[in-house]
Amino acid sequence: MNRNRAFTLTVLVLGLAYLVAPLVFVVVNSFNDSGYGAWPPPGWSLRWYQRLSEQEGFGQAALASLGIAAVAALGAVAAGTAAAVSLTRFRYPGRKLVESVLLAPLIVPKVAIGLGAFILFLQAGFYGSGTALVGLHLVLLLPFAVNIIGGALVRIPTVYEQAARDLGAGPVRAFVSATLPQLRRSLLASYLLCFMISFDEVDATVFVISPDQLTLPVSMYQYLQRYQDPTLAALSTILIGATFAVVALVMATAGASALSGLHGGKGRTK
Repeated sequence: MNRNRAFTLTVLVLGLAYLVAPLVFVVVNSFNDSGYGAWPPPGWSLRWYQRLSEQEGFGQAALASLGIAAVAALGAVAAGTAAAVSLTRFRYPGRKLVESVLLAPLIVPKVAIGLGAFILFLQAGFYGSGTALVGLHLVLLLPFAVNIIGGALVRIPTVYEQAARDLGAGPVRAFVSATLPQLRRSLLASYLLCFMISFDEVDATVFVISPDQLTLPVSMYQYLQRYQDPTLAALSTILIGATFAVVALVMATAGASALSGLHGGKGRTK
């Protein structure tokens, strides 16, 4: 038993090291003194962070990405919740077809989705608008929201909603008052995942974005086509640090919430 645990722990550590190694490389390369990212670094410098501060386009693109990701993730969670309820709580003709359509963006290449969105938005007159970007991202994010929230709904018994219905609540009020509070962690996890996916999306975005309204990933892609210096490594290091900070904050908040709930339960028990 101890050997199995040691083997499992070793595999997990090696797997984690394999995943983290590229991030370490990016962080180290952001302090590289070489202008073309020589490895190992011949010296250390902060000039790429200074050069990053001189790039005005990145700041505007980051704000655009934050706004699009925030709205698209919120829409995906709302639509994903409704779709998950429909798929897990009801049986109706065509249910499998609806599920297949909702999950299709996980299978269809993003390039194909982006090309289709380009043709659709161009004919509808929405090409290059924020509405087009949010709509495209919403389609790409919906499968993730449906999977996470649907998986949580399956584990929640319907007895709570039935009790609320017996007390006179309608179906919507019963769900909001009895089931929705139990989904708060799944909703938060779904929103954060959708936000990060939307913020990082580039494959389909390049088809529907206008030259004067760039998101951060597209702006980074265009910069990489012109320059090969470690400026993007400096920007990536900042994004990595921000991601770790957000994850730590969420974990701390969730831990504090669980701890307060535990103490509250003990107090009620007494």
